[in-house]
Amino acid sequence: MAKIFKNRTDVAFFDYKDFKTLQRYVNMYGQIETRKKTGLTEAQQRRLAIAIKRARHIALVPFVANN
Repeated sequence: MAKIFKNRTDVAFFDYKDFKTLQRYVNMYGQIETRKKTGLTEAQQRRLAIAIKRARHIALVPFVANN
């Protein structure tokens, strides 16, 4: 399992309007990746989840995959 980031301090803030960055944390089924896969801390993972959910709500990121 390869981590998306090598250092946990690479990302300090997740912007819900930056959908290209958020899409890196969503798998092919539309699920948010786990902490093991992302390599983020608990607080960063929570902020990531909130940003993805906000982006989904305003239709920047899809809720499900486009299969």
